Amino acid sequence: MYKISREKTRNKQTLTTLQRPDGTVTDSKEETIELMLKHLFPEDDPQKDTDQQKEVMRQMEQPTNTAEDKEFIQDEVRQLLEGFKDKKAPGSNWITNEIVKIVFKAIPKTMT
Repeated sequence: MYKISREKTRNKQTLTTLQRPDGTVTDSKEETIELMLKHLFPEDDPQKDTDQQKEVMRQMEQPTNTAEDKEFIQDEVRQLLEGFKDKKAPGSNWITNEIVKIVFKAIPKTMT
């Protein structure tokens, strides 16, 4: 989807329309991409959570500090970031590896 939206695909075919749940179809590339994103990343509605989802959320809210936990040090974070490959598509937050590296160089203590 990133490559399609940024027109970075090798295949220059036009993105086709998609049928919405109500039976209508998308009219543009932007509408098609929006529909795909809504399908792949639905809005989070706690009212519709299953018992399993509620349990996962409950566990996530609890502190995970244990006696074995240690603070990260800047050198560990730097070494990790050196392994990040440039020119990769960003994740769902749209932050690229290059951006993360630049920010770390500017404010390593904050990033750590």
